[in-house]
Amino acid sequence: MHEKKLSFGCYIYQEGLEYNEIKRIVIECEKLGFDSVWLKDNFGSWFDAYLSCNRQKSVEENKDTTSKKDNSNGSFLECWTTLSALAASTNSIRLGAILVNLHRSPSITAKMISTLDVISNGRIEFGLSAGWYKTEIESYGLRYPPKAITRVQMLEESINIIKKMLTEDEECSSYKGRYYTITNAKCKPKPIQKPLPIWIGGGGRKTLQLAAIYCHGWNYGLCTYEMYKQKILLLNRYCDMVNRDHKDIVKAWHGVVLLIEGNEIKYGESIKNVIDKKSVNGRWMENLDLVVSGTCESIIKEMERYMDIGVSYFIIHFADFPNLTSLKLFGKYVIPHFLH
Repeated sequence: MHEKKLSFGCYIYQEGLEYNEIKRIVIECEKLGFDSVWLKDNFGSWFDAYLSCNRQKSVEENKDTTSKKDNSNGSFLECWTTLSALAASTNSIRLGAILVNLHRSPSITAKMISTLDVISNGRIEFGLSAGWYKTEIESYGLRYPPKAITRVQMLEESINIIKKMLTEDEECSSYKGRYYTITNAKCKPKPIQKPLPIWIGGGGRKTLQLAAIYCHGWNYGLCTYEMYKQKILLLNRYCDMVNRDHKDIVKAWHGVVLLIEGNEIKYGESIKNVIDKKSVNGRWMENLDLVVSGTCESIIKEMERYMDIGVSYFIIHFADFPNLTSLKLFGKYVIPHFLH
């Protein structure tokens, strides 16, 4: 029996999507009962670079990944401004993003969070990651510290500044750190959510240590079950080291799902033979090891494996977007299975 409440989010990769397509997906998610939608904090195509990292390691522990050519059409809407527009087109669904810390100063990030939480009437899900994509970051004229430990230290300072600016009752906030300094920074109005929950994304050891200390929720994925299990056990260990109950941290699995209608796939049958007529992004056809594919029944069984190791939030990208087939099947059959 899984007594803990489950939550369901939809992760929309903006690459190649027009705003109206993103809006259509989000509105459908709200109708289907998803708890949240999430956008990626990238400025352009990221997937080829991600794949060129060693998948056996956290991307935070890898060096720059620049060798693969960008094969996207170049269209990629910025996540936070897009979420602002979506706030006006939705009523109840929560709006989230794991922001790359290096993309913005923490004081600006805090002001953005506060503003959008007010605009959305308290519906923001906010997270931070240390950052790994050197080429993208430097292409925008931003600083990319080469050492992962430096980026994680910057992430910790940012968390402290953001928490300070969002929660302090004082008119102004000040902070002096090794990497960031703010002086009498004003952040009003404060967020509606008190306190506003903070997520951390990533699987590096230092990042997991920060998650154990600071975060409300931890989001990780795009990996095998065994790798995810290793990360969650490590997170639990770090919680023990700081005398925190690891059950207090919401653990989210982020994965790519493709739902197939009809009978269960037969043993030994190639998944490609089943889905080659579906409207599936070619990226996922080439990387099926990253896709959890199957009928609703098999997806439910796979999710139960993750629940057994502590996952209570599933944040899913559907491989056939902008087609809504998998999304609707998930909303019609999978979500009700766990909520009845």
